[in-house]
Amino acid sequence: MTQHRFPAAFAAVVALGAAAPAEAAPVSSHAMVYTCCTPPAMKERIFSEASASGAEFIRVDVELNGIFEGSGSREHPDWRRLDEVLRLARRHDLRVLGLILGVPAWLSACPESGADAPRCAPRDPAEFGRLAGEVAAHARGTIDHWEILNEPDADWAFKGGPEDYARMLSAAHDAIKRSAPEAQVVMGGVERPWEHAWIARVLATPGADAARKFDVAAVHLRLRVTGRASDLARPLRGWRELLAAHGFAGPVWVTEHGYPADIAFQRDPAHRGGDAGQAAFLHESVPLLVAAGAAQVFVT
Repeated sequence: MTQHRFPAAFAAVVALGAAAPAEAAPVSSHAMVYTCCTPPAMKERIFSEASASGAEFIRVDVELNGIFEGSGSREHPDWRRLDEVLRLARRHDLRVLGLILGVPAWLSACPESGADAPRCAPRDPAEFGRLAGEVAAHARGTIDHWEILNEPDADWAFKGGPEDYARMLSAAHDAIKRSAPEAQVVMGGVERPWEHAWIARVLATPGADAARKFDVAAVHLRLRVTGRASDLARPLRGWRELLAAHGFAGPVWVTEHGYPADIAFQRDPAHRGGDAGQAAFLHESVPLLVAAGAAQVFVT
């Protein structure tokens, strides 16, 4: 059996997780697991490493188009790959943050756009919500947290507008709560929390009542320009204050946070040097984010 050496970043996460009680561990894993497409052996390895790192949650893409079209359909969903994720979660004693995305082509507002069709808004938000609720019902008992879209404020990830997202979030929230009342709905992690116009439009969408359609808010925080680990606390505090102004008092999760091991992309002058620089950055940044109000930090 080939031995696998954990990278230095995992050592930093293990140390952070060991410092806190298991029931309050602030560190989770954003491991880029795709329910539809990650090979089974790679899924097994990623779940195993996430568990060994002390992660409480692992964030997993759950693609509606992989379940409700192709070999599956509206009437005959293909649950095989999601069931594989559920088995891995139970085997490795990991909680899963299920990331709902991938609008099926038959529901997409732009089916003619080919590969971009799953990133478009649905023609019928209520049907999108119904599918999300069906997934939550199927996974009930193993997955109890559902994030609605990834970086919905970014054009690369979502081709709809903020009003489209508000209606999708609202419909998914209501359907999930009907099918799995104990489940928690997580607003899609925003790419640019310092740009407030997008979220203002989401929360102002008529009829969506979006400010009351999520239990957990989410944000993505990385150094995009040269700076320091401490620079990431300010946008997190600003995001929390913005949501509080709209009446949201629940927890905020950083569902993507990371720092490269490649020295060419290590933007913090205090943390350079490959794996060691990556680990040192995370060892500093994660506690800073927790102190600034992050209830969970998902390390990429």
